[in-house]
Amino acid sequence: MPNQQALPTWLNINNVNSASQSGQVDPITGFPYAGGGLNQGDYFDLTNDEAASVSYPTNGILYNGRYRYVQVDSGATAANVKTGTIGYIRSGSSVKTAITTAAGSGQTNGTFQINANVGSGGGTGAVLSITIAGGVIVGNPTVVSGGVGYVSAPTFTVAQGGTPGTIIAQLGISQNIVTSLDQALSSNAAAAAAGPIHPVVFLNAITPGNYGFVQESGTATVLTGSGYTQAVQQNALVSTSSAGTLIASSASYSILNVGIVIDAVTSPLANTPIKIQLSAPIYQD
Repeated sequence: MPNQQALPTWLNINNVNSASQSGQVDPITGFPYAGGGLNQGDYFDLTNDEAASVSYPTNGILYNGRYRYVQVDSGATAANVKTGTIGYIRSGSSVKTAITTAAGSGQTNGTFQINANVGSGGGTGAVLSITIAGGVIVGNPTVVSGGVGYVSAPTFTVAQGGTPGTIIAQLGISQNIVTSLDQALSSNAAAAAAGPIHPVVFLNAITPGNYGFVQESGTATVLTGSGYTQAVQQNALVSTSSAGTLIASSASYSILNVGIVIDAVTSPLANTPIKIQLSAPIYQD
């Protein structure tokens, strides 16, 4: 969807929890309007003044950045979709990339195509190509076919003799559907490393299945979590807990860094809002 130049002044960006993809419903029937409002995926690049003008003060004042109109996945954890928590773009339904996590040894040399294990991931048709040289898997697999219908990353079995190597697949991203962090991420950092990660900040509580705005770049206000006990200095990188609140950076989730602290907070408390500069990549439509 395109960057919208006309700011939707008929709503507060951080107070939208709509059952309508257009953001508007018939006042009598309650049925969604098919047009005349927003479209899923529309985004707005706002200055500080523009963001402040469409802020709902009860949920905080917004700052410069990109704000996108999205749907919250019906499988999201409602308690983790609230003002200041971090979510992620939900996985798509096909394999985008894969990485080699163990090269193995003594395997048959050559280039082989490997089908996803039957029944894994809930979809069909994913195929990877691997190259074995000197008995080990060389580099990362190439995706021959992403397949269709996957709800989780499928598994693949390397069966070329010797000590098999292992590979992990990663689904692509579904650009305009977001979910709570606990539903989005694997606890395996290697699996997370296999594909793009796109964090967003929730601006208010949104009922799973409904539509609202998230922030994906700029200066954002986020919540600290119970694990955020490290004395944080300006420009310290932060990571996220499974609840979507910020905790001190940890090795197991180092890949999930979402921004740079710009508040000079030395003794942060749990559930304290602080400001960060989002450092996540932007995925253009």
